[in-house]
This record gives sequence, C-alpha cells and structure tokens, in this order.
Amino acid sequence: MSMNSGINSAAISSEDDDRYGFSAVAKSLAQSITALDKNVSTVIGIEGKWGTGKTSMLNLLLKQIQACAKDGTHVLHIAPWLNAPEQSPIGSLLLPVAAIVAEEDERRQPRNRKWFHGSKRKKQSEQALNILNYLRQTSGRLASIVDFAGNFIPGLGIVAQGMETLSELDLSAQRKTTATLRAEIEENINKLGLNFIVIIDDLDRLEPAQAVEVIRLVKSVADFSRFHYVLCYDRQVLSHAVEQGLGVIDGNQYLQKIVQISFSLPRPESFDLRREFKFGAVALYESVNATSPDEEMLTDLDSLIDTYGASLTTPREVCIALNALKFRYAGLRDYVYFPDLCFLQIIRTANIGLYDWIEHYLTERSVVESGDGSVVAEERDMLGNQLKEKLMSFTSFSAREVFALGFWIPGISGFDTESISVFSSTTENENYRMTARKRLGSNIYWRYYFAFSAPQNVLPQSLFDELLVMASDSECYPELSRQLLDNINSNGVSSRTWFEHILSRLTNPVIASLTYSQCGGLVWFFVNYGDTVLERYKIRNPCFFENDLDVERVVDSLLRRMKEENQDTFLTYLESLFIDGDSWYWISRYVRHLLRQNGLYGENPVSVHERVFSDDELNRIRITVATRLNDIRIKNKLFDLSNLLGYLSAWQEITSVETVRTWVSTASNTDQDFLKLLYCLRYKGVSSARGPYLALDLSYISKLLGNEKDIIVRLERIDNEGIYPQKIKEIREAISNNQH
Repeated sequence: MSMNSGINSAAISSEDDDRYGFSAVAKSLAQSITALDKNVSTVIGIEGKWGTGKTSMLNLLLKQIQACAKDGTHVLHIAPWLNAPEQSPIGSLLLPVAAIVAEEDERRQPRNRKWFHGSKRKKQSEQALNILNYLRQTSGRLASIVDFAGNFIPGLGIVAQGMETLSELDLSAQRKTTATLRAEIEENINKLGLNFIVIIDDLDRLEPAQAVEVIRLVKSVADFSRFHYVLCYDRQVLSHAVEQGLGVIDGNQYLQKIVQISFSLPRPESFDLRREFKFGAVALYESVNATSPDEEMLTDLDSLIDTYGASLTTPREVCIALNALKFRYAGLRDYVYFPDLCFLQIIRTANIGLYDWIEHYLTERSVVESGDGSVVAEERDMLGNQLKEKLMSFTSFSAREVFALGFWIPGISGFDTESISVFSSTTENENYRMTARKRLGSNIYWRYYFAFSAPQNVLPQSLFDELLVMASDSECYPELSRQLLDNINSNGVSSRTWFEHILSRLTNPVIASLTYSQCGGLVWFFVNYGDTVLERYKIRNPCFFENDLDVERVVDSLLRRMKEENQDTFLTYLESLFIDGDSWYWISRYVRHLLRQNGLYGENPVSVHERVFSDDELNRIRITVATRLNDIRIKNKLFDLSNLLGYLSAWQEITSVETVRTWVSTASNTDQDFLKLLYCLRYKGVSSARGPYLALDLSYISKLLGNEKDIIVRLERIDNEGIYPQKIKEIREAISNNQH
C-alpha cells in the first residue's frame, strides 16, 4: 500500500479497497433487502456513528443490490446532503420515478401510438403527469423542479427552456386531490410491475428541517407499496434533529414509527483499527525516509498502539490521525521522534482535551527546565487535577494509566489517577536521551511537535552543533570565542542569556559524547576568555555574582572526558593552558575550586569519584599555577581586578598566606597605596532593602594587612591629614555596610 492509498479517507466503492469486512455484510444485507415482500413498503435503517464507514457500506450495498435485483426493480441512490438548498428531496425521488414510469409506459405502447406520442411532445404519459402533479402538490416547488426535469431527466420529453407557466406541461388542468393522485400512482406502478429500492445517505448531515422533509417523504409522500427505503444515519444525531424539527420529546421513539427494520453497522474490530493505523504509519515513514523504522522505533510504536490504539474507535478516526501525521511528518522528520508524533496525533484525534493539556504542560515545563521560571504549588495541583479529568475520559483502562503517559511525557508519575504528580524531576541522563532521540519530552525539540518551530527560549540544536564543530579545530578557536562571547546577551524571552543556555546544554551525558578535541577547544575558551565572560556579566548586571554561572561544573566534566580519552597527554596539555592562558584570574578561581573539591583546602571535600584529579595530579597543577601567579607581571596588574579580594583568597589557597601577606605589605607602603588597597578590597553585596552595595570586612583583611585596630588608626591618621576625603568617606561607608 502506498502512502497516499493507506491514508485515503474517502468512502470506498470497491471490494478490493475493503479493509474492515464490509463486503460480506453488504452481500448479506443485499440478499435480505431484495427478498422483502414487494407489496409491502419497508423502511430499513442502517445505523452507525459518524466515521464508522456507513457511506462505504452503502456504496458496496448498492453494487450488491444492483447485482442481484431482478427485472422491474430499479435502484435509486439519493443524497439530500448534496442537493441545492432550493431542491426538494421529494423532487429528487419523484422526478426519476416519473422518468422511469414514462419510459416503461412508452415501451409498452403499441408501435403506432409510440409514433403518435413522438409527434406530440407536449402530450406526456398520463402516469408521469400524475407523478409530476403529485410532486407539485406535495413539494410546492414546481417551477425549479420542472426546469430541472426538462433539462436532466431523460424520458419525460420536457423542454423546459423558455417555460414560463405550468400550462405548457398541461398540468394546470389537473384538479385531482393529492390522495387521488397518490392512489392512481400506486395503482399504475403496480400495473407496470415496477419495484423501487431507494437508498438515502447522510441523513445525519441535514439541517433539522431538511431531515424532517426526508422523513415526511418516506413516511407519507412516497410510502408506496412497491418501494423499499434504505436510510443511512447516526441514530443519535438524527433523533436529535427530529426533536428539533418536529418539536417531539423523544426522537428515538419517533424514528421507531418510521423505520421497521434497523441494522447497526458492526463496529470494526479493535485490532483491525490498530492494524490499519500501524500499517499506514509505517508506510508513511518508509515513504518519507526511504527506509524502514529501526527496532526501537517499532517497539515504541507497538507499545503506543497497544496502549492508546483502542481510543481510535472508527475508520474515520484512523484516517484523521494518519492524515494529520502525513501533513506534519515530512516537514518535521529531522526534528521529531516518529512514534512520539504518532502518539500526539492519536491523542489529538481521540482526546483533544488531553492534547491541549499536554501542550500547556510542556510549555510550563520548558520554562522550569530552562531556568527561566518556576511553577507554584497551586498551579501544580491545578494541572494534576486537570490531567486526572482528561485521563478519565478515555474508555480504555490502559490509556488511563498514569505511568503509561509518563513514558511519553516527562515529569508525570503516580500509581493511579489519585496519586498523580506533575513536574517531577528528571535525571541528566533522561534529559540527554530525550534530546538525542528528539523526543517530545526534550526541552529543545518539544515545540516542533506543536508549532513546526523550535522553542524561542532554547538555542537551536544546529547552532549548538556548529559551536562543537568549531571547538574541534584550533584554527576555529577565534570564531568560537567570538560566537560564545556574542551570546552573552539577552535572548529576548527570558532573563537568561544564550551563553547560559549553552552552559546548561553541556550536561554530563552530552559531554560524554564529545571528542577529546571538542572538549579541549571548550576548555581553551574558558582558560583564555573566562575573565572576559565574568566582566561582561558584571557590566550587564550590577548584582551579578561570579558563582552565578555554572562554569566550574562544565569544565570539570570536560576535563574528566579528556582524561578518559587520553590520560597520558591530558595533564601536560592542561598545564600548558594554565601557563599561557590569558584569563589568569579565572584560572586562579578554578584551581581553588579543584583544591576544595579534593579537600586540599577547606573542610568539605566531595567524594573521590566526583573529583577530577587525584591529590598528586592536583598538587602538580597547584605548583604550576602558583609559579605563574607569583610572577611580577601578574602582581603588577592586581589593582586592575574588579574582585581583588576574591583573587587574594584564591592566591593564598594556591600558594600560601605568607606569599599574599608579603605582596599586601609591599602594595600598601604609602598612604595612597594603603587607601587604594582598602578601596579595591571592598566586596559586593545585595540587600532587599538597599539593593546592591559595597562593603569592607576588616576582620577578614586584617589576616593579610595586620591588626584590625592598626588599620583603623592608620585610616584615621590619613583622614585627619585631609588629603583623600572622598576616598576615605567611601571606605568608611563600606566598613559600615559590613556591620549591618
């Protein structure tokens, strides 16, 4: 089956296209209908919900009836739904009947009378004229009907063009009552030995007034003894139309008076519908990709169909889901996981409320996962209660299972609908797998499933991949650095920058998939541009703190990956970076982080398996970095640092307190240098009452600069000299801020 034929939603008319066993049913029905008593008018109702295949069944039934109908039996197929608004359904039936009667009457006339009738075109068959007159009296729409008859109904010989009055049909002279005409018509049909099987489709599509008119046709206007009617409709819809159109209380009860024999269209077997969906879905995948789905994909597709396939209850719903899939997949194949897209289209077809809920939930979850916002407890509870309601609308118990939905939608857990939890945390590995497979739960790809585009608050995967390509080639390092630094700007949809999004994308599972050279290129960037990154963030936000970025975690993971790939050359390469890297301030902060990680400084070491280096390796790095930090060229630049206090703290942990004290003593020889040192040793703080402020912790810096009392005395002496009043004022304010 081709992709197009597998998803064709049009009603079938050939047994070769029958995939739900309608042909056998149609054959049996045709035999029963043609065997009915010809002298008793019978109304048969074929009932079925919208989309169950009633029109397909009717098309097959029509062929079967035509095949087994005997001479004198005429099969008429009427579709009132297709009629023009001004065309009466009574005319749709009686005009063809009049034509058949006229032809049959003419056929039975002696040859000389046939010639006479042919020369007198205005003298119509009396029986046909009776039917037309009856039509005029019962429909009240003669003018348009006559025009229709003369142009389109063969056998009547009516030339309606230019007709202005009814007199041309010689009907104005007819003064017979409706009852008389009806009796004569029935008698004439009986004499001619004609039988009619009238099939009327799509009654459930009509407006209430139109539906009532068709029922009047069947019930009284054309209730002739040699007529059998086959009506096709959705009982619930038609009964409601009857209630509205006739003002009756019980439409079902009213229909029982009209329909003598009702037949409910058998619902297709559930496994047939599931089979058709899978068959159509796989055909679509193969058509778009020119290959078959892999084993994992087929397993997930089977799981999906087993759980949610029963929610597709009619052939039309299967077609709707497949057509929606066909419409979306070709343009999205590079951004979606095929079974996830199938899942979403089944849900959209069978449970639109749950589909809307999923889109809302994933929208909120993306904000939480990206760090752009959070969800309060009240909203969690509300979404959980809504989910319970949506799940309970499934008729299939397997589709109501919370854990089944949790396979497709992340963060959903619970044993049953009473214990539903939403926004549950997912592990890094789970998030990595979802992104690697472009799953619906991926924070990078989820929006493609709904909007044909990526989430606006997530860096497109293509740009992220481009950065990794540049990181693998040292000749591309300048461009890599430029692009990374350019991403320290607002993304327009949240408070976070694209640079922070890039850091958040560099999870442990992602880094585990990188090459040695890719990791090395990213480490090179931080060693050479880490200081620039920090300064740009400080310019963007006065309240920025250096620990706000997740750089240390990312670099730790990059170094672990490099160490796994090449243990022999890794340490030497890193030492060369620390010796030559431009961002010596960032290097000092990072090495201090490593020392505390191993417990070589501080009192809270991490577990051994979380450490990047062994103690011996780290001591080797420590010596290398200490040598560089003690270089006079770096010492001469310390007053240019925006966070001198932080640097001195890292420097003393890498080297020794005495080394830093020696520099502090030398750097504060003159009163001017002393004030400059105090001024640069202020730290930044933020208060909800005052906002950002600068403070000076004398108790801490006294460990480097000398006794706290001596610092105050020297400051007062300089103040009394009145040389640097403004700077002293700011230093005193900073000391005061530290005390509050």
